[in-house]
Amino acid sequence: MHEKNVRKVKAWLVLQGITQAKIAEELGVARAMIHNWIAGRVQSQRIYNYFIEHGCPREFFAGRPGRFPVRRGGGR
Repeated sequence: MHEKNVRKVKAWLVLQGITQAKIAEELGVARAMIHNWIAGRVQSQRIYNYFIEHGCPREFFAGRPGRFPVRRGGGR
């Protein structure tokens, strides 16, 4: 992910009062997985959905390799 967008996502987390640790706990993954996903090093449909479902602007993920659409109806 472009560094500017990484900063936007991190700023959004702060404004929302959401920590990477909280996301990791809710999704049952390591905090490092969340960190690496934000940095664009790994891909995860579940993490992407979490951010979108919690209101993170889609444009923060523009140009990201492996960008996923939001899946409706839950599931993994």
